[in-house]
Amino acid sequence: MSARFELDLDRERYTPGDMIRGKIVVLEGGDSLEVLLEYNEEAEDDYSAVAASVSTGPLHAGDLATGMSFDFELALPEDAFPNYRSGHGELYWELDVMSEEFGRDTHERRRIEVDAVHRTPPVSGTSARS
Repeated sequence: MSARFELDLDRERYTPGDMIRGKIVVLEGGDSLEVLLEYNEEAEDDYSAVAASVSTGPLHAGDLATGMSFDFELALPEDAFPNYRSGHGELYWELDVMSEEFGRDTHERRRIEVDAVHRTPPVSGTSARS
């Protein structure tokens, strides 16, 4: 029997520097628990890679019982690129709830939307002096 999890997030849309908060509920067993925030690259020629990754570290070690729940938070990097899709590929952020188990690990994945932040550049020719 594979582990199963329910992932609830505080929201689905973020900007660089935001804190991503959520809760994981164990629906079926498992062994250990960790959440990863990953920036994925995929191309139409079957290329895929994780370009950046942030981890909560272990949220729990040992057997997971049905009904257990765990709160977590991960900071989206200040310099995080936004999600992007073209005709040739895609860049996107995804949360991966992972349970390391004997044999194949269990993953519950959820994409999140990350928008670009439009910062106003400083106006040239201005001075802080009065």
